[in-house]
Amino acid sequence: MSLRYGCSPNSDRELGGCDVEVGRQPAELSKEQREQLHRAHQRLRNTSHALEALTVVEPVRGRWVAAPAPAEALEAAQNDLHSAWRELWDVHQELLRCDPPASAFGAPPGDLE
Repeated sequence: MSLRYGCSPNSDRELGGCDVEVGRQPAELSKEQREQLHRAHQRLRNTSHALEALTVVEPVRGRWVAAPAPAEALEAAQNDLHSAWRELWDVHQELLRCDPPASAFGAPPGDLE
C-alpha cells in the first residue's frame, strides 16, 4: 500500500493534484530512521526560523531601529534553507521511498501553480 501526500478525496489525479507518493509507511521505520527523519524536519524548521529572523524584524516602540541584515548573512541563510530542504527530500526518498513533487526543485518562483 502506498500513501499519497497532497491528495484530497475529491482531487483530480490527472491534473497533478497528487504528485507525491509514499512507498513505505512511517510505522515501518526503525527508531534510528525516525530520528533521522525528525532531524531533517528540525533542521528545515531551524533554517527557516533563522532566515525569518533576518528578514522579518518587527519594530519595537522605544527601541532602536534594526539595521538590515548584511547581504552575505541573507545569502548564507537562504543557502542553508535550500540545503535543508534538499536534505529533507533526500531523507524522504531514502527512508520513505517518496519522491518530491515535480515542482519542488528547479522551477523559477512564480512558475509553481
